[in-house]
Amino acid sequence: MENSNHNSRSLKWEPNGELAQKDLTELIERLKNVESEDTSSELSRLGTKSNKIN
Repeated sequence: MENSNHNSRSLKWEPNGELAQKDLTELIERLKNVESEDTSSELSRLGTKSNKIN
């Protein structure tokens, strides 16, 4: 049941102050679903950039 409601779970932060990669990716995907097409495209670009950094 703990995986059935992701809205209630906390985001994990790394010791360096960055959002954990898994949580960052999930956050970007959720935002893309509710934002305009232009904003969604920018979020996709940022998500791709964040994946390359790690």
